[in-house]
Amino acid sequence: MEFRNALTILFSNIGYVFKIMLWIIISLIITAAVGVAILIPLWKVFTATTAVLPLVQDLQSTVVEVWTGSVNFRVAVFALVPQIVNILKELATNPGAMTGLVFTALLLYVIYSFVMGLSYYTIGDIINKLMASNLRFGFASNMALNFKKCCRYSFSRLLVSLPIDICCCVLGIFIAYGLFSVIKIFTLPVMLVIIVLFCSLRALLFSGWLPRTLHHPEERIFTSFSRAFTFVKSNLGGLFKAYFVTFSCVYLLASVLTVPTGGLIALVLPSIYYFLLRAVELVGYYKTKGYSFYVDGSTVVNTVEFGFRSSNQECRGCLSGDCASCVKKSVEDGAENNSATAQKEANEFETVKTDNNLSEAVTDCCDKEACPTENVQADSLQNEAQGGEK
Repeated sequence: MEFRNALTILFSNIGYVFKIMLWIIISLIITAAVGVAILIPLWKVFTATTAVLPLVQDLQSTVVEVWTGSVNFRVAVFALVPQIVNILKELATNPGAMTGLVFTALLLYVIYSFVMGLSYYTIGDIINKLMASNLRFGFASNMALNFKKCCRYSFSRLLVSLPIDICCCVLGIFIAYGLFSVIKIFTLPVMLVIIVLFCSLRALLFSGWLPRTLHHPEERIFTSFSRAFTFVKSNLGGLFKAYFVTFSCVYLLASVLTVPTGGLIALVLPSIYYFLLRAVELVGYYKTKGYSFYVDGSTVVNTVEFGFRSSNQECRGCLSGDCASCVKKSVEDGAENNSATAQKEANEFETVKTDNNLSEAVTDCCDKEACPTENVQADSLQNEAQGGEK
């Protein structure tokens, strides 16, 4: 459900993809401007102190041969891996410059992630309004109105994602190096599967954060992150499948269309999956909460049938008090209280009615000849009167 409806939202609002692509270009320009200012002096230090320049030239010639089709992919892999290893070994001969290169790469990643992350809140808010009321908002105007929130969300997300990305990147390098020494050419497909799994799990980790922030703006940003796990946990399978299909399609399209499009697909694909990921997050949130939403101008999806079932209504100690289990419990408690009050009033009414019936029965029992009590009292008075006369 998540991937299908998110894809429908994407196709019905395809114009936003070009606006996201423009923001990607802006992010790349900002990152490149900072990178050139740092990397050019650093590269001069490397070329002056190491013999890395001929190795880089050999690497460039191999890439050109692969691009033009002069060599096949198998030959290119066996040529590129040793060349990259030799370049890294040569760079390591200058530890100071190598450390500077690592920190420069990290800085550029942080700059790009932060600037690109400013669009996440904007994209999410636009999609949320499209789904809730089919209202369209401009990309630039929405970012300007919510710029403070965009900065807060992007910075907070970067604080969480950066350590995860660094650890996984280092681990991935070691895994790839170890696999290449064992299975050689088959390392690439195995690493692609590992990368898709990692990207899916990473997206799953953040899947509830943005929707929770949009729907509960009064909460602190990290409070929203912690409370979002309640909804992610209840729809874990659906979200993971949607993300796995999304990233698989992205890598498939990238591998097929990179050469025919001259590399331009590298700008289009991120624009598509940035929008698609935000749509999957919000569709999953709406599904978990049981909300209906628009997927286009004339189609509304009812998610009540996909909402919380009785089997997963147990509250796991959520702090918000607005999850389905808490709402259900509140409704049930209210129903029990109303039932008890109604039963009490019914019992009081029956008691009063019984007392009234008894009173009426005693009052109506006035036939002295038929009433045993009245007959006994009359006989007693008559006997006393006869005894007095005697």
